[in-house]
Amino acid sequence: MLQGRGAALAAPVIGAAAAAAMGLSLAGAILAQEALDVDDPWYPLPEGEGVMEVYYACNACHSLRTVTNVRYSRRVWDELLDWMVEEQGMPEFRDEEERQMVLDYLATHLSPDAEGEPTRASPGLPAPRASW
Repeated sequence: MLQGRGAALAAPVIGAAAAAAMGLSLAGAILAQEALDVDDPWYPLPEGEGVMEVYYACNACHSLRTVTNVRYSRRVWDELLDWMVEEQGMPEFRDEEERQMVLDYLATHLSPDAEGEPTRASPGLPAPRASW
């Protein structure tokens, strides 16, 4: 621990470093908020037909990151929807049309063949691709 003259000299340097670190943290948070487009009502799901149905079906039980951080084939999404209803207590879809809309959305926007980034969220953090 510094004492006397050393402490007096070090205090302004430590204070300036702390202020700079806080400033950088705040600037980073502001930039991240802008990049994440949190005003999007379906965030972090990509826009597209069926986004509302996917949002409510998936967000009822788990984070949407569980959905957006993976890329599965249509076959795997289809099996996962059945498994979630049969084994995990997911409410059944109102009808086959709603289920098909959710499956079409997932297979279009969150498949290994989907164009663009795996998610619109967390810039700089790539989402894993499914190997199934």
